[in-house]
Amino acid sequence: MQLRALRYFNEVAQCVSLRKAATRLYVTPSAVSRQIEQLEHFYGAALIERNPRGIRLTREGEFLAQAVNATLRELDHVKEHIANSQGVVAGTIRIFVSESLIASMLAPVLAKFSQQYPKVQFQIETGSAPRIADAFRAGEADIGLTFYMPPCAEIEVTHHCDLWHRVLVPQGHAFTGRHSITIQDLAGQPLAIPNSTFSTRQIIEAAARKEGVELNVTYTTSSVEVQKSLARAGIALLVLPQAARQNRDLGDGLVAVPLLDPLIERVRVDLCLPRQRTSSIAIKTCQSMLAQIMADCAI
Repeated sequence: MQLRALRYFNEVAQCVSLRKAATRLYVTPSAVSRQIEQLEHFYGAALIERNPRGIRLTREGEFLAQAVNATLRELDHVKEHIANSQGVVAGTIRIFVSESLIASMLAPVLAKFSQQYPKVQFQIETGSAPRIADAFRAGEADIGLTFYMPPCAEIEVTHHCDLWHRVLVPQGHAFTGRHSITIQDLAGQPLAIPNSTFSTRQIIEAAARKEGVELNVTYTTSSVEVQKSLARAGIALLVLPQAARQNRDLGDGLVAVPLLDPLIERVRVDLCLPRQRTSSIAIKTCQSMLAQIMADCAI
């Protein structure tokens, strides 16, 4: 049995699809199938079941998937430990981040980090704070960057900062000439905001309830790019955090208008690490750089 077969099976278990796993592994689906067949021969049991809708893991496959995932994580930690003992900044950093923080915080840090430490690779996933918390509990995250991380025994919030909440409107919208707007001004306006698992949605709805405002949530999507595209098309407004240094005119067809409301005008960003695990030099270095950019962006 080769390590390659375990890595291929791990991807299949994560994707629950031979084709998607093959795409992520940059191989053909038949190559993935051959590795799975080798594992099934080695263990003497079927690991996946094929059906018209795709595949699913058998009971034996689910048991193996848990063991393989834990084993591969440990092997990655060994690789990082060896690199650390040699004073080399290398390995893989798994970052879970709220999508709206990528452009202003994560991307600038990774651009600088990768120039200085080219041997480090990154796995980046986006999601809400509860989704990121789940990733830490499952041992899948090395760094988290999100809004209002819920209390969790497995997570240490090492740094936090406040950003402004802004309403993004298309060029030419009536709000572009306003110095600021209130939650009452959003009544009747078509909004594009994420679902209720995201803190942005929860805060906006709490502020609206307090003021007796009925919101017109026309588009529900967790994708920031979809929200922005709808705004540029002139059919929706959205609410996003903005760093203190960012301009009012975003230069992409959108204008950021201050939102005056004590419940919603500020939003807290949390930088997180796993509490019970020693982080590698690469992770600590990346975390330090993220902490610095948070300080630069804070209001």
